[in-house]
Amino acid sequence: MSWYERPFPGVLVDPDGVVSSLGLPSWEGFQKGLRFPDRVVEVNGWRLESTEGRYRASTWDAAIEQAAREGQRSVHARVETAEGVRDVELSLVPFDPLAWWFYAGGLMVVASLYVGAALIALSASPRGKLARAFATAALFTALFQFSIFDYHSSRDLVPFFHVAYALVPMSFFTLALRLPDDVALIARYPAFARIAHGLGGLLAAGMLASHAMGWTTVGLRGVCATLVVASFLFFAITLILRFAAAEGDRRRTLRALLLAMAPPHVVIAVGFLLAMLGVAESALAWFSIPALALTPVSSVVAFIRYDLWGSRALLSRPLTRIIIAGMMVALTVIVCSACAGYAGLPLLGAIKVAAPAAIVSAALVVFALGAGDRKLFPARAEYKPTVEQLSEELTLVADPDEVADAVERTVARWLSCERVTFRRIEVDAADAPGEQAPRGAEASGERLIGIDPPPASASELSLTLMFRGRLLGVLEVGKKRGGALFTSEDLDLLRTIGNQAALALAHAHSYAELERRRREQAAAWRDERAALIETLAAEITHEVRYPINFFRSVFKRGSSNQSLDAEEVEIGCEEVERLERLVMGLRRVTHRKLERRRLAVEELVSRAEMLLRDQLGKRRIEARVSATPRLSCDPDQATQVLVNLLSNGLDAAGDKGTVGVTWEPSEGGAELVVWDTGPGFGGDASRIFAPWYTTKPRGTGLGLAITHRIVRAHGWSIDPERRDGRTRFVIAIPAADVTMTAEDEVA
Repeated sequence: MSWYERPFPGVLVDPDGVVSSLGLPSWEGFQKGLRFPDRVVEVNGWRLESTEGRYRASTWDAAIEQAAREGQRSVHARVETAEGVRDVELSLVPFDPLAWWFYAGGLMVVASLYVGAALIALSASPRGKLARAFATAALFTALFQFSIFDYHSSRDLVPFFHVAYALVPMSFFTLALRLPDDVALIARYPAFARIAHGLGGLLAAGMLASHAMGWTTVGLRGVCATLVVASFLFFAITLILRFAAAEGDRRRTLRALLLAMAPPHVVIAVGFLLAMLGVAESALAWFSIPALALTPVSSVVAFIRYDLWGSRALLSRPLTRIIIAGMMVALTVIVCSACAGYAGLPLLGAIKVAAPAAIVSAALVVFALGAGDRKLFPARAEYKPTVEQLSEELTLVADPDEVADAVERTVARWLSCERVTFRRIEVDAADAPGEQAPRGAEASGERLIGIDPPPASASELSLTLMFRGRLLGVLEVGKKRGGALFTSEDLDLLRTIGNQAALALAHAHSYAELERRRREQAAAWRDERAALIETLAAEITHEVRYPINFFRSVFKRGSSNQSLDAEEVEIGCEEVERLERLVMGLRRVTHRKLERRRLAVEELVSRAEMLLRDQLGKRRIEARVSATPRLSCDPDQATQVLVNLLSNGLDAAGDKGTVGVTWEPSEGGAELVVWDTGPGFGGDASRIFAPWYTTKPRGTGLGLAITHRIVRAHGWSIDPERRDGRTRFVIAIPAADVTMTAEDEVA
């Protein structure tokens, strides 16, 4: 990016100070006769020397930068050529936009295409030999393209360039022997590919070590260039020979690869060869870089049309539309940015000017998506007429064999494939013990349309048709013409046809009503048992929450060296005993009997207040209960009733509200009232004691349900009411369970 319109002397040099063949024929350095492998030895009096860990061209870069800062219009260079040492005056001119887009921006775009193609190959077939070989070659080629301009300009990625330069030819040697399948040499000697990459790694290590020691890499780079020419020519020739020997679908696949990949690699190989010979003014330079883009594009097209990597992948129409749209938008932005650069704008300004490209890209995207649908997703256009026609045919037939024939005719009419077979399965066969549901089945109401490709062919598609869990038939579709991939739209239409066929076949078979009801009854029984277990678990969770809170508050006080009073210790022991009785009761998973004893109402209220201490905070419960009334009750469960009601009251009243408990004698016994000053009932008051019903955001809906069950188990009653701005829960207790004085208890 920093080299866009940056001053440079009309020629690029590599890190060894050697004149690069990379450049336009119009550059001043080429016009003055500088050619690869001429070497710059001095610039503006600065001597270019090799030192350990430092490039010879670093002196060249520093001299050019200093001349540009001082406003000099040219630099004086001394160059060693084949004819001898020459002194050349080179003018400092801006690096023009055409050269930047051609050698920097264009290569970055092409490299991005290679990276995208490599990722598609790996995602489609992560363990496929061909996919991994292609991804390796594509990624090294992308790295070479990302770093080649930097190698002759900023020199930040020189080690990456050396690695890529050494491994690209080895990757293409290997890829040529695997495309589209392994040749006998690779099949017999799998280690050949590893050996080739190992040799490339040694060559890369040699160049890295040479630079680290301050030695020149011209000789090793000459070897790499020779290998690149040889590998690209070998790649093209191998494709031609394999195409000549191929037949059938394999020949069609190789034809597509040959037409798209062989010409650009021949052009690139010849371009490298001419660059090695020092021929700068070659028209091939204008075609070599654009030709590089054909390899990733053609490989993706071959993957879609011929399943190049053997992935058996499902072509996704939405993903394809996104990719096409992204490519069109990127192309539009690039074109507009390049055009803006020629208008004299700097690169950042050019990118800003490219913003209106979205308007242009919208039209391109619409056109590209329409063309993609027509070429890749013909089932989308045929969807409605095919479904309507099949519906009309199925309404006129009742025999299962006629249904199968109608389905076969319909699929063969719109899907270009080798064969379409509908195998009908009798009901008795479908009910056989050995018959199992298909793998990967997808539920659709009472129907199941499953996808289970048969192992005989990697390109076939099999849809199993089921109705109410019974297998009715199997729709088998052969490979597409030419081995093309099935698309998501193809699968959607086949599913729809399968649904209609399943419904039509279901009318030819009858199901026993008793069997259907038995299955429904079994399902209902399982749901009921699951609901009981869930309710039991929730009730247990609800009951142990308050003892846990009480113990937490005790532990906090203990950690701060505060002493515990006797009442707290007594309540803690009672809570432990209550939890132990609860656990022992779980062994029977039944409602345990009440263990009644006489207990003062005041003591019940005090215990509930202690358990709610954390929730109360600084608030207090207003208890109007004398010391004399005593209840015949189960203390554990009666405590749980008060805790549940008071906790709900505290939540409803809020921080500024009031909660209280009153004891009021009545004609039939007494009333224990828990009240609060909250806003009252929310929601349906008639369902207030129903399990799971709650109006609190984080409520479980079990507190009042448990309270209601415990009160009823004691033979009492509980009713909610709203009176005098208070919400009241009135527990009516019969006289038999109430003792007003100690004398009455003795009597």
